[in-house]
Amino acid sequence: MELLTALLPGHVVLDWDAFMEPAGALAGRDIRLNPETWPAYRELMCRIAASVATVPVVLLSVATPDELDGLPIRAWVLLDCSDEQRRLRLHADGRDRDSDSAVSDAQHYRSLGLPVIDTTARMPALVAADLADFVKQNVRPREADRLSRPRGARER
Repeated sequence: MELLTALLPGHVVLDWDAFMEPAGALAGRDIRLNPETWPAYRELMCRIAASVATVPVVLLSVATPDELDGLPIRAWVLLDCSDEQRRLRLHADGRDRDSDSAVSDAQHYRSLGLPVIDTTARMPALVAADLADFVKQNVRPREADRLSRPRGARER
């Protein structure tokens, strides 16, 4: 996330996963392992994103467009890897039990027809650079963003 933040000055980068541990502490249970917490967690993330939306926000999330329908999202991109790579990454994190559902979820995400950045066997810095380029090319400032920019400030 730090790489992406450095590549996108003037943007707020929110990582959905970064809030799971403290939210789980508040809920008294692990968010990842308790699906009944997911709707409230999704609502929390939407409120966080909306609260900082006076600047461009990049939300790194496992949610689909339908799940975040109320947010003013201007572009979607799928960060994807091969199923084999996904299993290897989960194994490295000690999460072998999650691999079948993660592969199934990935197949669903691929079916949405979103633009894709392939992360298979790529260094995080290269993926962050591709994602930053995608944001710069596909997410143009709103008219209100341009009007509220300080005089003399250039659009990036």
